[in-house]
Amino acid sequence: MFGFAAGTKKCKSRNYPVNDRSNDNTAAIMEETARLNPSIHTIHIDSLPEGWLGKNHALAKGVEQAKGNYFLFTDADILFTPNACSKALTYLKKEQADHLTVSPDLRANSLLLRGFISYFLFGFSVLKRPWTANRSKTAGGMGIGAFQLIKRSCYQGIGGHEKLKFRPDDDLALGERVKRFGYKQRLATGLHSLSVEWYPSLSLAFKGFEKNAFAGLNYSVWRGLFAVICLIMTQLLPYVFLFSSLHSVQIISALNLLLLFCLYAIAIKSLTRCSVFIIAGQPIYALLFVYMLMRALILTWIRGGIEWRGNRYPLHELKQYYKNSKED
Repeated sequence: MFGFAAGTKKCKSRNYPVNDRSNDNTAAIMEETARLNPSIHTIHIDSLPEGWLGKNHALAKGVEQAKGNYFLFTDADILFTPNACSKALTYLKKEQADHLTVSPDLRANSLLLRGFISYFLFGFSVLKRPWTANRSKTAGGMGIGAFQLIKRSCYQGIGGHEKLKFRPDDDLALGERVKRFGYKQRLATGLHSLSVEWYPSLSLAFKGFEKNAFAGLNYSVWRGLFAVICLIMTQLLPYVFLFSSLHSVQIISALNLLLLFCLYAIAIKSLTRCSVFIIAGQPIYALLFVYMLMRALILTWIRGGIEWRGNRYPLHELKQYYKNSKED
């Protein structure tokens, strides 16, 4: 596992890659990179304290070493254009904001996976309403793990990663705390500045979703079942009703699908670099999404928690920590 935090001061950055118990060549690569670049200061973690998730702990350790007035949290596999960070810092200061999170271009090697990614972003937008991040008087908040630039004063004011140590959705939770504590937040798209291969295959995407499914639904089984039912009713059943013997039902179903395609197209144009014609595969992507959600919910329920990076985290502890984090 690999976390990354950067501290900036007077536009000069110090980078703190954190090696969290990796069992591959991560440590050697980090040390060689640091030898060639004096701005890089490596941190190696051998053990995980009780009550922490690995990534959250890694980011917290990076912050302990970082200097300056701004922190940038990102993942190791994000590709940046040369001026991405300077543009983000300029925008943050121009907006007089405390926190800026940026959505990257999610790349995929196959048409099916690109379509599924676009549909996931569409569903995420409907569920979390990310545009509310830019509305000061609206509740919500947004955080995207690919890029989170935050003022030191804001980070400390919301309690840092100490308050997120047992949250699998730490990126989103950080953004929500920023908004809840009254700080100014901005969300931007960085489709031409940041990119990442989300998952190399559908099977790995399904596996990765196991970690965040319940977190995104507030660890509620009933909320999960309700989400599945709503997806089936609004995204799939209208196709069946198109063949109804009742003319009125056919018209209502057609209008429902037309509205669905319009909203889906807006999400594609706003959040991806995919062709808008990818909406033609919507029923296939909807079926895959329902399968992924049901699979994640069932596995989490059977296991009694989530499994991540070789560790198992009990569901009752995740629920309790989620409840406590919402109350402080």
